[in-house]
This record gives sequence, structure tokens and C-alpha cells, in this order.
Amino acid sequence: MPEKILYWMGCMSRLKMKGISDSTMELLRLLNVPFDTLGPDEGCCGSILIRTGQFEDAEAQAKRNIEIINARGYREVVTSCPGCFRTMSSEYTKLAQRLPRVRHISQFLMENAEELKKHLKPMKVKIVYHDPCHLGRHMGVYDEPRALIKLVPDAELLEFKYNRAKALCCGAGGGVRSAFPELSTEVARSIIHNPFKATGAQIIITSCPFCNYNFKEAGGAEVLDLPEFLLKAWRMP
Repeated sequence: MPEKILYWMGCMSRLKMKGISDSTMELLRLLNVPFDTLGPDEGCCGSILIRTGQFEDAEAQAKRNIEIINARGYREVVTSCPGCFRTMSSEYTKLAQRLPRVRHISQFLMENAEELKKHLKPMKVKIVYHDPCHLGRHMGVYDEPRALIKLVPDAELLEFKYNRAKALCCGAGGGVRSAFPELSTEVARSIIHNPFKATGAQIIITSCPFCNYNFKEAGGAEVLDLPEFLLKAWRMP
């Protein structure tokens, strides 16, 4: 079995939110995890195409990705993007060919929790975790991101009034960010100006580059992706 995993960055982390992919790769290196990326061969997973009804184009993109990944023989695919995670682990299984196991980065990092715990320095900060729609409601991943945040000493994890399966969408999902950017930003702004401030937290942590981007576009809060936060704690003096 091949030793390396494939780190699938996803379009947002690869092109617009490079801090997420850079931090994730640095964290994997610090944990001595052998991994590759597809570099310029990585395309879109097809998630946005599916959500906007462009099914033929999505299927063509999926088949291309499956062919490239399977040809290189990786033991599993790990991604920062819940949209990619959902698409590759659920929608791709409807095709004749399948990928190896696909997991979100939070699930993968939980396997390395004991090693992470040795290196994470105290951070006295109040944090609220935002559940991304694709990761939470659609794929049932709620506990791993919270468990990883709790590994950081002195970090206080708070919750939005509506969380987990009842979490509010950031406004970027389902192609809304692409089709209606102003509406998308306004939804994110409404979360920051009310539910976020009500928690008393200083930082929003999320596990989705779309959520991260949308909250930053709205302004009014410090926003970090989960690997960005963990890497920051690792590097604390």
C-alpha cells in the first residue's frame, strides 16, 4: 500500500485562501506525514457544478479527477474543503470508478491528536466554532474540530446559540457566493454582528475555506481555519 496520502487543497484554498493550504501542509510536515499534492493537475472537484445543476460537466470533471488520483495510487485523499469532501466521498461513489478513502482534514488530524498535544502551546483566547454546512449537516462531522480546538491549553471553546445540525449557514454555500455575492456577504455580516458578538468570543474558527472567505469579506471578526489555529498554537513562544 502506498505510504503517501494526497492532500487535495480545493479551489478556494489553492487559489483564494492560500493561508489555509499553506498552514495545512506545514502542519502535516511538522507531524511527519508523507503527502503529495497534484500541483497544477488539481482541478475543481465539481461541487459547485453539482449544486448549480450542471451535472454533465460535474460528471466529466469527476471522472477526470478519479482517473488522475487512482493512477497515482494514493492510500487516501485528505482535503481542507468540506464541499470537496462531500463531493468526492459521496457523489463520486455514484460513478463506476471510485477513489480511495476520502476524509476531511479534521478527521485525519484526530489520528495525530496525541502528537499534536505534545507541541501545542497555551493560548488564552475565547473561540467560537462555526459548523460548515457540508461538513456538519451533510457529512455529520461535528466532534473532531471541537476536540482538536480543545487540545490547545487555555483556549476556551464557546458555542453559537445555533450550532451543530442547527448551525446557521455562512451564506456562501450552494453556489450563493458565486451567483449572489452581495447577499452572501450580508448573511455572513448578520452572523458576525449578532450571534458572534453574543458569544463573547474573540475568534471564529471554521473548517471551510468558503466560510472563512465569507466571514473575512463581511469583516468585524478575526477568522481562522482550524489548521491555521493549530499551527499558530504550535508556533507560540
